[in-house]
Amino acid sequence: MLVNIAESPRVTLIVVALGRTLRLNECITSLVSHESRTSFSIVCVINPISPISPISPISPISPQSAVDAEGLALEAFDIQIVAPDVNLGWAGGLHAGRALAKSDLLVWVQDDMAVSDGWLDALVAAADENPHVGAFGSSQVDQQGTVSLYNAGRAVSADDFGQWNSTDETAQGLPDGVTRFDWITSKGLLTRSVAWDDVGGPDPALFPLNHVDKDYCTHLRVHGWAVALVPFAHIQHQGNQSSPGLLREFLPELQQPRLAKRWAGPLEALSATDARLVNHDCTRERAHDPERWVAREASRLVVSFARWAEARHREQQEELSRAVDALRHSRDELSATRSTLSWKVTAPLRTVRRILGRRIGRS
Repeated sequence: MLVNIAESPRVTLIVVALGRTLRLNECITSLVSHESRTSFSIVCVINPISPISPISPISPISPQSAVDAEGLALEAFDIQIVAPDVNLGWAGGLHAGRALAKSDLLVWVQDDMAVSDGWLDALVAAADENPHVGAFGSSQVDQQGTVSLYNAGRAVSADDFGQWNSTDETAQGLPDGVTRFDWITSKGLLTRSVAWDDVGGPDPALFPLNHVDKDYCTHLRVHGWAVALVPFAHIQHQGNQSSPGLLREFLPELQQPRLAKRWAGPLEALSATDARLVNHDCTRERAHDPERWVAREASRLVVSFARWAEARHREQQEELSRAVDALRHSRDELSATRSTLSWKVTAPLRTVRRILGRRIGRS
């Protein structure tokens, strides 16, 4: 069921996309057609493809022909569309959508996601039953509906940031019910508006993406909220559709040490009496002007990425040069060996060995 945003829906789905693409239309179609008893509205933030984000969309579609396989135009749905002038990234796009949301519950939706029937109902039921949990994660399933992956993490520290494991007694397999974890994935994450406002939402400085979920969930925990996984809220996800391979390789190297440093102290305090008494880098200071932080981090990213790519290219060239030198050295050694008397004397033996080898192979 899809209702107008003016009708005070229970949930606002914030879809953040990179360009108008076929995958975006497929995502929107999945959201509006999935079976749900929960009233919801959709805010779609369509980031432009810019020099800061040199990514070609998959199956690009112009606004005039933005239709999915069933011929349903994006504008045909009752959706608020936000089209920023610059690419705000994942977290910045969520802030742009949040500015239009008036519901108590918000869901983060990536444009390469699809959802299963009952997905939203499962998330909302979990939220109603667990008032002290600030964010709830969805479970990923494959095309056959089999759980293929669920992202959740254990305690995050400077030495071990973002490892996948559970913190409680939960085994590595999928839990039977709503289970608390240290972090849950951004894909299909439901969060309370009050929890968002408490911490300032996802950090827009984490541009363009990567570790936004880990950072947000850790921030919630520092403010006293729990985070949990909802095993029966099923989504499908294409994965890695919004960043090229080289950028995907670079971003963790840029963000991981930064976040590990940010949360090292507060995480140690989580086991103490009240972690909220610990000073930390609160996103509330950046939530008032996310565009400024996005612009700053985008400039930083361009410079850092250029330096990293140049260093990586240089390393690859050095590795190639070493490989060529090793091959040349081996060739020279073989040539020198073949010129020796012993090589010439043992030539008949090598011939016999080759003949015997062929016979054994045929048998």
